[in-house]
Amino acid sequence: MRKTKETRYAEVEASGVHDMTIVGNPIVFETPTTISLEGGGTYTEIIHAGALDACDLHDSTLKVNHNDTMIPLARTGRTMQLTVTDEGLHMVASLAGDNATAREVYSAIRRGDLSGMSFAFVCAEGGSSYDAATNTRHIYAIDRVLEVSIVERPAYPTASVEARDAIAAARDARREQARERAMRIAARIRAKRITDHE
Repeated sequence: MRKTKETRYAEVEASGVHDMTIVGNPIVFETPTTISLEGGGTYTEIIHAGALDACDLHDSTLKVNHNDTMIPLARTGRTMQLTVTDEGLHMVASLAGDNATAREVYSAIRRGDLSGMSFAFVCAEGGSSYDAATNTRHIYAIDRVLEVSIVERPAYPTASVEARDAIAAARDARREQARERAMRIAARIRAKRITDHE
């Protein structure tokens, strides 16, 4: 049986101004999505947890709109890390500031003009099944992720890419809220101790 390249879509975000780091989740497990077929028709697809357990992630590239004619923006082992998590596949890529395309893409991500991610993969032999009754393809094993790509319209709406400074700002806001809550609780405890001693 011949293995075929397949592509799917998600979301992306940009990071700090100077380091031009982007982060994203091109694959999110257990998330049904509708896949359109060439020539018409659709089916539902679910990539299940564990599908990346034996996956080759060692020579994957980062592209824009799956454009094979352009130089990749990043590559695993050099300027991009792909990490399998409980939720799916997490990506961190450092874009080159001296690359005009990288700067344009990074700017578009920061503005929110580009927020989707896609991925091209090869399913492992016997790694998927199709349920005709529900028109659903289940993917249990991916042999290789060939590329992740920044795109305009992702097939998987929960997959994302973003600038790291936006993530850091949200994280910092959560930390500040937690710190303020802790301070209020500590103040209540001190007040209770004072009234208990009186």
